[in-house]
Amino acid sequence: MLRKYSFPGFKRWLIYTIFGIGAIVFGVALILKARPVTVIYNFIWDVLSFIADHVPPTASGIIAISLGSFLMLFALFRANKQLFSMLAPDESSMLETIDRYHMQGKGIKIVAIGGGTGLSNMLRGLKGFSSNITAVVTVADDGGSSGKLRESLNIVPPGDMRNCIAALAHDDEVITKLFQYRFDNDAPESLKNHSFGNLFLTALVELGGSKNMADAVSHACTILKTRGKVYPVSNTPMKITARFEDGSVVHGESNIPKGTGKIVEISCEDTKPEILPEVLEAIAEAELIILGPGSLYTSIIPNLLVPGLSEAIVESDAKKVYVCNVMTQPGETTNYAVSDHVQAIFDHSNLSEGLIDYVVVNEKSPSKKQLVKYGADQQFPVDLNPSRLKKMGLKVLSANLLNQGNLVRHNPRRLAKTIMKLFKD
Repeated sequence: MLRKYSFPGFKRWLIYTIFGIGAIVFGVALILKARPVTVIYNFIWDVLSFIADHVPPTASGIIAISLGSFLMLFALFRANKQLFSMLAPDESSMLETIDRYHMQGKGIKIVAIGGGTGLSNMLRGLKGFSSNITAVVTVADDGGSSGKLRESLNIVPPGDMRNCIAALAHDDEVITKLFQYRFDNDAPESLKNHSFGNLFLTALVELGGSKNMADAVSHACTILKTRGKVYPVSNTPMKITARFEDGSVVHGESNIPKGTGKIVEISCEDTKPEILPEVLEAIAEAELIILGPGSLYTSIIPNLLVPGLSEAIVESDAKKVYVCNVMTQPGETTNYAVSDHVQAIFDHSNLSEGLIDYVVVNEKSPSKKQLVKYGADQQFPVDLNPSRLKKMGLKVLSANLLNQGNLVRHNPRRLAKTIMKLFKD
């Protein structure tokens, strides 16, 4: 059921505040013996004469002021508490919330590059610190609803962009439910297993008439009033290929995790995607560039295969951060340490110096129950290996980044807060 917003609590505290102010004014007027308040007081005095015999006007005024001050302070306290709970229900303190919105007002220019659920999850946290966010999203997805639309209409796969738009939307809870709604098996064949958000973006592409997903996404961001922009890294869909250590080759993003052994190289097949000009512009103006989190070989590295992206990052004066996954992924990063993730990024970009300055890692171990559950699927915590990262010339930002729940995921607020410490000074 979609959440409805109402403000009955604020109306109640507003009434309390008005009564409080009225009581204070009445009390001051009594002390100063101002008319017509004294007339009203004398009327009350006559009606309640048995009280008037024992409580003089001055004492009554002091009592009224005290009562009014209490009511007003109580109302303000409860109203503020409700306000902060609405603005930031997961914040740990009022000061932290104020600090978060102070930083949001600065509008730090952030470019976040990646794809999958990792990128959209992080955006939910970052939008609390800045409304000046640009998400650059991979166009290599070829599975599920996105893959079907890509194949049948020859468009950039919309799925990862849909997730980012939902994450940056003003009301991400409601929009996410709508955008992520998937038609089930009872739906007509043409709608079966498609998500509403994918169809929405596809319709905007078709209305444009030029197969331009960037324009469609831009219109969607305007319609949904997102706190930032979302761009595909290119308007050309990419098909990627993975070559494994044993010499085997796997074609297609959705098939790569099914491969066995260690990935040696990811390459772009057939097409030569051109980087979107808006992406280059955003990177040139950025104060912070973030790679990840997300699947290393299917969400992050495909972006770096687009000519010009890595070079633009290196040339930027922004602070550059890589957010490493908490757990390894079978078929992609089995037995990988954080340094292995970074080295893979360096290898595929053919650059190292100036591409990454900081690495954000989780320092909190998942629960025993989670370790057993994930271990059964051959997923394990990524080894931090800080000494190797130091030798690579990287600075490490470590914190407890885990979210609560059964799944081992980054907590969006904790992750964003850790990254934004770079701008505290």
